[in-house]
Amino acid sequence: MVFCRKLRMALCGMLAVWVALAGAASGGHASEEALELDTGWQMQSSAVAPADGATLSQPGAGTTGWYPTRVPKTVLATLVDNGVYPDPYYGVNLKRIPGYQDGLWLEMPKDSPFRASWWWRRTFSVPESWRGRHVFLQLDGINYQANIWLNGEKIADAETVKGMFRRFEFPVRDKLRFGGENALVIETIPPGLLDASGARTKQLEATTGWDDHNPQPPDLNTGIWQPVRLVADGPVSLRHPYAETSLETPSLDRASVTVSVFARNNTDAPVEAALTARIADIGTLRQTVTLAPGETREVFFRPETYPELEVRHPRVWWPAPLGPQELYQLEVSAETAGTVSDTRRIRFGIREITSALNEDNWRYFTVNGRRVLIRGGAWMTSDMLLNLDRTRYEALIRYAREAGLNMLRSEGFSIRETDTFYDLCDELGIMVTQQIFGRSIPDEALAVACVEDMMLRIRHHASLAHFLGHDETFPTETLDRAYRDLIARYRLNRSYQPHSGTFTISTRKKTGGTRTGTRELWTYASPSHYYWVERKADVAWGFAQSGGIGGILAARDTLRQILPAEDLERPMATEAWSFHTVTQGAEYFSAVLKAMEQSYGPANGFDDFCRKLYAMNYASARGMFEAYGWNKYEATGITTWKYDAAWPAAMTWHYVDWYLRATAAYYGAKKACEPLHIQYAYHDGTVWVVNCLSREFSGLTARAWCVGLDGRELSDRVEAAVSVSADGKTRVFAAPAPADPQLKTWLLCLELRDGEQLVSENRYWLSSVPDIPGRDRERDGIFETLPKSVADYRALASLPTAPVQLSWQRSTEPDGSVRLRSRVANPGDVPAFMVWLKARAGETGMEIGPAFWEDNCLILLPGESRELSCVLPSWAAGKDEAAVTLEGWNAAPVPGQ
Repeated sequence: MVFCRKLRMALCGMLAVWVALAGAASGGHASEEALELDTGWQMQSSAVAPADGATLSQPGAGTTGWYPTRVPKTVLATLVDNGVYPDPYYGVNLKRIPGYQDGLWLEMPKDSPFRASWWWRRTFSVPESWRGRHVFLQLDGINYQANIWLNGEKIADAETVKGMFRRFEFPVRDKLRFGGENALVIETIPPGLLDASGARTKQLEATTGWDDHNPQPPDLNTGIWQPVRLVADGPVSLRHPYAETSLETPSLDRASVTVSVFARNNTDAPVEAALTARIADIGTLRQTVTLAPGETREVFFRPETYPELEVRHPRVWWPAPLGPQELYQLEVSAETAGTVSDTRRIRFGIREITSALNEDNWRYFTVNGRRVLIRGGAWMTSDMLLNLDRTRYEALIRYAREAGLNMLRSEGFSIRETDTFYDLCDELGIMVTQQIFGRSIPDEALAVACVEDMMLRIRHHASLAHFLGHDETFPTETLDRAYRDLIARYRLNRSYQPHSGTFTISTRKKTGGTRTGTRELWTYASPSHYYWVERKADVAWGFAQSGGIGGILAARDTLRQILPAEDLERPMATEAWSFHTVTQGAEYFSAVLKAMEQSYGPANGFDDFCRKLYAMNYASARGMFEAYGWNKYEATGITTWKYDAAWPAAMTWHYVDWYLRATAAYYGAKKACEPLHIQYAYHDGTVWVVNCLSREFSGLTARAWCVGLDGRELSDRVEAAVSVSADGKTRVFAAPAPADPQLKTWLLCLELRDGEQLVSENRYWLSSVPDIPGRDRERDGIFETLPKSVADYRALASLPTAPVQLSWQRSTEPDGSVRLRSRVANPGDVPAFMVWLKARAGETGMEIGPAFWEDNCLILLPGESRELSCVLPSWAAGKDEAAVTLEGWNAAPVPGQ
């Protein structure tokens, strides 16, 4: 505990210079009290502009030849915006940027242009009304260190401003020029200025990293990656408002709320402040405090003193789709001498999320008193150059909600996610597991300072559910104690485990009740893999913080946008293809390519490669998530590896690609995670109904039948009445099979109806030879899977062409989004397989992303039709006349009726 006391003393020392607990963006200022310094910046390398910061921060300093930019922005992103380097996301352009290195690296090359520090300069004027107020410069994120000057005076040095995941705040009133021009200069110093030779770790500094997910940008994301602003307060500033809630379960009839805020005296004299806390639908609370000179104190409004905080019949926040995402707004203000000194606002939710270990030492989650099966994915930083656009966040998180995913695990090598990410998860009902770090770093005091700031910043979010310590490793004992201490000290009331998940399930209790993935699952898992629960280690049993189905192929148009045309016809066999996979290269996914050849046959060119991988990805993702539903609550959850990608990958583990186009795996997951769902269990050939909702269903009808690839029905239609309990599952019957035992491949059709209303339907392609996983091995440096048997779907290659009629109508919704209502029909004699509807831009013909389809990757039997709706956000639809087209395994589009 001596170490932790030293850390606390160090952090208290930082408070004296307005760092750490004075964190910046901890609640919204009114617009007249904040000046966002987002536009009008200029940037240049100190190797090109060797002046000193004092000179450059004088108004009128020469900046000829500097690059115009805005913040947030990194150095490399600015240079790309200015045309210094071509699009680093195309082909192998990134490799040609000076300073680039293959693989994971921690030390900046000696000859890299990014090893120098970089100047950022902006001029501004401050409102005359701010004269006499206490003005603060707030920096929400600098990578990695910075020296800061304002109007010729240095206000912070690089030993103070250090660490990517911290916010900083400095008083600047006495350095401002009211009525004149002010000049701010920030000198950013990159990470990687160390000796990493011999380092046996993936992380040495408190900065972002990319593990093997994608290449590392040559600048290591140096820059001003989060907003910069000036704020003006009165004598008292407020920071970190918080509403700590406790909900009575299972009744949900009563909740208690404790409100707190850090109040800081900005003066050198005692100050009396009248604090007011207002919560819509709950009440207005008041108290008066006296703060000593320079004092920072956490002030509480507790239900023991304020009965209004004992809330009857609260509006409860639920993850989707279990209920509404009810959010309250808290506003805390401080008045001194009858004048508002500062105001802060946050939103919070009343909910109770708990996590514990079951009798098998697997982690499970409850929400508002009921068990919840977790089905989600690992969230990556959404852009490799840290162009963190709100629309990108909106699209990715909405995709998760619409797919029925209920948790995202913010990965430890990524950024500590932004307020925008958490706000949208609150609004859309997606729970978040926040990983704290990737690895233990040598500067543990700095690590703890970053973690403390993160916890204070995100603790009010209803979506925040759980903390993981480090990725696939334990934190040091001192860091582990510090993390637990911070969670307790700031009353986050979230569960914590030190390690993301064990590789050896016998040690799962020690790591926190979860497992990670395996080399096989990161390469290829068949649709049936997760059902073989007797394997234990890598199936739908317990909780997996990782795992997955292996290589997932991006959308066709994404491949066309990132790969040279001459490369397309050589899938996974060129430098550009390999570069756009993972850092190990295309060979990493050799097992999925081998599985394709064994089950579907060798690919004959680009289009055939795509259609076969899309079928595999859809089936495997559906099978994985369905297996967890089938085996709940022996299986308690999975956050699959992974959900999104930080750059345009051709094949990686993404469900939504970088261009915000859903993959085939996404639609398989969406099908599997329907809240009331009929499904097939691969391992024993049975049909189940799985219910993830909080109400029971009775009087349902399940039907199943087999269809040949020639369109003929191969079995009688099996039918049964079905009831399923709340959050339950029901075995319905054994699936029918074709009478001909020699038939290699057929379709199994499942329907669940409530009267005449279709509730759920599911179509499988099956083989008389089952997929049964076996063992794996590495031989001559190449990883191989050795299944016991492999399904035979090669007959699909001989499917005759199926005409598919397509018609659609476009309309504009009240919010400006575009809705495309489509009808597809199969008037032919054979099934139309993997029919994939696409929304396309009228001018370019490229697939629009994001596009939120109700369903996709369809199997249309002869004579069948489907009506599907798609919504395009207004910014994605643009001014083009968006159109609908279709692709398919054997589909030939014809005009609709």
